[in-house]
Amino acid sequence: MKLENHLLSILESLHDAVLVVSKDGTIVYVNTAYSVQFGVPAHKIINRKISEVEPQARILEVLKTGQPLINDYSYLHSLNIHVFANITPLMEKGELIGVVTIMKDISEFYALQEELNRYKTYSTQLEEQLNKRIFSLLESHAPGMRQAVNIAKKVASSDATVLLFGETGVGKEVFARAIHEASPRGDKPFVAINMASLPESLFESELFGFEEGAFTGSRRGGKKGLFELANGGTLFLDEIGELTPFLQAKILRVLQEKSFIKVGGTTTHPLNVRIIAATNKNLQQMMREGKFREDLYYRLNIVPITIPPVRERKQDLPILINNILGELRAKYKKQVTVTQEVYEIFECYDWPGNVRELSNVLERMIAICTKSYFIPEDIPPFVREGTSLNENPVRSTARNDEKAMNLPGIIERTEKEMLEEVLKTSRTRTEAIQKLGISRKAFYRKLKKYNIK
Repeated sequence: MKLENHLLSILESLHDAVLVVSKDGTIVYVNTAYSVQFGVPAHKIINRKISEVEPQARILEVLKTGQPLINDYSYLHSLNIHVFANITPLMEKGELIGVVTIMKDISEFYALQEELNRYKTYSTQLEEQLNKRIFSLLESHAPGMRQAVNIAKKVASSDATVLLFGETGVGKEVFARAIHEASPRGDKPFVAINMASLPESLFESELFGFEEGAFTGSRRGGKKGLFELANGGTLFLDEIGELTPFLQAKILRVLQEKSFIKVGGTTTHPLNVRIIAATNKNLQQMMREGKFREDLYYRLNIVPITIPPVRERKQDLPILINNILGELRAKYKKQVTVTQEVYEIFECYDWPGNVRELSNVLERMIAICTKSYFIPEDIPPFVREGTSLNENPVRSTARNDEKAMNLPGIIERTEKEMLEEVLKTSRTRTEAIQKLGISRKAFYRKLKKYNIK
């Protein structure tokens, strides 16, 4: 059989569209598949110039260069379709005599791709909205806090271990919960463990659980440990720096082997949890002192996040107060607002107990408040006077005595005496501020400075 006698039959049998042009760009052939797929009868296109039918046709490039274009994408404006094509030069005795194009309509695929991209964009927008809601309690204007929140957002989607550093009361568990809720494990359990509260004798049974009959008085059927209860979710190890070296070794082994054995059992249980740890200790200093295992530190410190104290982000006080009051208003069924005067007093206090202390103070205030707004008298004296509960008055007096013998000390003593005298002769602090001719913020700063009550 001579194939050349059957070439047209072969072309007509193809399911892909075929178009042939001569070297001058005239369309000399289209197969039946072309007419069927694109709805163009052969007699309406044959003998027409390809440049007239499709001015930007990629075929023109092959006619010009003699180089094939394989798996080439293009959009045919004349047909309003997207196509993939193999465009190959036809050669005879080394001379270009035309071009043959075999093409496939991918418009449906392209439409599906665009639809998928729309869904991806929509999904990304929903995820951003969800993350914004999840991290709303961590909103901040302070650079240090914003950096911490940004790291938390970035790491949330992974399973990387996070180690949170921060003073007592800064909100380490709030951070941990936000990371958990924004993660793929967000619909699984979040189990928080205060490591300092676990007695060494109960450590293994509480964390790993125990089998029935493991010890005298053990519960029938045994008990699931906190590790097992957190399966698939997140395990928050709070106050990790309080663990003894013996218990540190226990935790390290579980983290290394990603499995545990219940007390009284022999079966190994896989550990499928995301670990977030937190501490208010300087773990590096503890390592140097031999109080914290170096291998455990590096196992936990994959992504460290340092949460700044409230005194370093006082510009966030309005946000923090609003978030806390949102819950307290519902709890006490009181709609109480915060005046500028109260804000200014709060800004003069350093909040050594951080967000936890702020929450405690606001709850105390809303409990005793009889108006629709807070007044300075609602604020606990130690906050109003700008001193922490644990400040040493002897140390403060000693500092004042040192200053008394020099010019700045004399100026400060005079200023203090004036403040005390004006306060004695004024009915309210507002009146005292007006007499002194200073701002309210400066007034309370000086009260704090001179420990005037």
